[in-house]
Amino acid sequence: MSKTLCGRIILFPSWCVLFISIFTFSPSFGLADKTTITSSTDKPKPVSLEKQRYHYEMAKGALNKGEWQTFEEHYAVLGDYALVPYLDYSFLKYHLHQLQLDKIDLFLLTHKESFLETRLRTQLLGTLAVKKRWNDYLHYYEVTASTKELNCYWLYARVHENDATALADVAELWQQGLSHPKACDLAFNRWRRSGGLTPEIAWNRFHNAMKAGNRSLARYITGFMKDDDTRYAELYQRVHSYPSTIRQQRKFSEQSLRMQQIIAHGIKRYARKNPKDAHKFWELYEAQQLFPEDLSTDAKLYIATRLIREGETALAENIMNHSHELRENNVVEAMIRQALKTEDWERVLYWVNNLEPKKQEHDRWRYWRARAMVELDHFDKRYGSPEQIYISLASKRSFYGFLAADHIGRNYSLRHLPAELSPSSLQAVESLPGLRRAKELWLKGNLGEAQAEWIFTTKIMESDNLLAAGELARRWGWYNKGIHAMISGNLWDHLTIRFPLAYEEEVYQTSDTTKVSPELLYAIARQESAFKEKAHSSAGAMGLMQLMPATASSTARRNGIKHSKQDLYKPEHNIQLGGLYLNQLLEQYNGNRILAAAAYNAGPHRVNRWVSKNPQDVPYDIWIETIPFKETRGYVQNVLAFSVIYGYRLGQPRNMVSELEANSRL
Repeated sequence: MSKTLCGRIILFPSWCVLFISIFTFSPSFGLADKTTITSSTDKPKPVSLEKQRYHYEMAKGALNKGEWQTFEEHYAVLGDYALVPYLDYSFLKYHLHQLQLDKIDLFLLTHKESFLETRLRTQLLGTLAVKKRWNDYLHYYEVTASTKELNCYWLYARVHENDATALADVAELWQQGLSHPKACDLAFNRWRRSGGLTPEIAWNRFHNAMKAGNRSLARYITGFMKDDDTRYAELYQRVHSYPSTIRQQRKFSEQSLRMQQIIAHGIKRYARKNPKDAHKFWELYEAQQLFPEDLSTDAKLYIATRLIREGETALAENIMNHSHELRENNVVEAMIRQALKTEDWERVLYWVNNLEPKKQEHDRWRYWRARAMVELDHFDKRYGSPEQIYISLASKRSFYGFLAADHIGRNYSLRHLPAELSPSSLQAVESLPGLRRAKELWLKGNLGEAQAEWIFTTKIMESDNLLAAGELARRWGWYNKGIHAMISGNLWDHLTIRFPLAYEEEVYQTSDTTKVSPELLYAIARQESAFKEKAHSSAGAMGLMQLMPATASSTARRNGIKHSKQDLYKPEHNIQLGGLYLNQLLEQYNGNRILAAAAYNAGPHRVNRWVSKNPQDVPYDIWIETIPFKETRGYVQNVLAFSVIYGYRLGQPRNMVSELEANSRL
């Protein structure tokens, strides 16, 4: 090894020790006895960042090919380059099968609580499992490095090493209503051979699989059942496929827990399309069977929810009035929204007052209490006057805070706190090894590793350092990570970082060519992706504005824009197409941003259906609150509130809701 490399001991003593130990004491690596330590005065010449990046790539390529001399030569001139630990990690991974545990231990210790420590530990555990080194496996196992497969090997290692509690944990895992990886077979087979698989446990897993909708697994589990349970399983699956079977009461007259579970499942399935009929039959079964309380409550809550969805609120209310346990928050909230649709303010107030006390204090329900009190000309000294509630809410920077401010004619409360950070504090955080690696990986386009490094580094930071990290990310242009740093630290008032003016030129250019205001473009992008350029949703939406490929293609074609699917990861292209599509929606809905935002999220066909299905025209705030999709409801509220914040950030303050929108009854 060259003198230049060993000279790095001044900057990174632990890495020099690690590298020396690997190459000096591992003849099989082909570099034994080539290391000599020089004096501290024999320092390497500084290498530019551009050259460091070049030598890093060359070293990485040489390592992948096993060209150790070339690897050493390039490694030796890297100096303090941020990604040197990735080469050390890769070297250890390359030789992981040799299980040089002393060198691995040094690496894990040097990079404790880092992404690379977790990554190497995970791979080490996999190797130890393959080699059946179960005692070593238990030594190195940590939950932070665990996957489903590694957790199963951990259970087996405990069984193998005679942990008395391990078999019970295996039984608990096996009963889950989901499929397990093949790595679990070792533990499961040992557990079954020990006599752990009882008829009760087999039934529990079958029941859990059916509740989870995993029918293929449920069918598989029947192979572990005795004859009586097989017959129960057949009836269970029949009521799942043909819910109306539950009407044939004589089939379900037996008094047993298994039969009660079948009845409850069948009633819930039947209630999906026939809630009134399901309620009638449930009452008949309750007169016949003594259901466990949890099973009964679950079934009745489900029936009540389906009744509310069908507008059968009186019947649902009758069910809920029989037991306090049935006044579960989600069901009570559904009752409030149903009352809002018909502007039945007495029922709104009644059900708001029936929420759990802690839930009643949420901004959402305080707002609707005040609205109901105004409509009913009602005063309740427990909560104060409607104006007092509005004044309190108007101090909040939130959708309901902004609504309340509009009701009483007050300015919005933005509560912006500038990020006042000294150059020294920024420099201290920027020099953290994990953050240096994260930034360099991000610049190189290695987004997955960059994000992992960022998360591992920032998750243990105190608020001051998180603020500095967020501000650094904003200055670099890694806006998404700045936003996440503020969320991680509950640093809600630093609007410059939470709501950055990202891609400002592209936003204004798109706004100039459409009727979409800059603050609305920003609000949509902030809500959709939090400015993550390569965002990709499970539904297939892509890029900053989260456009579906088909929508992007049709928008590009309509506007004569050259387009390919991968272009959606380019900010300027994505913002342009997103703005044009949003412009199309605004034209479709006569400039109403509420409907346009809802359509952007859920699709115009759904919005049109929601508008047409309303029992009567309702004010805009009620329409938003009663959007059937929880995701879309929150989406519209955030977009409107974010528009206010971005209006402030751009120096163009606007009302959250325009006069046109405020006067609309939807």
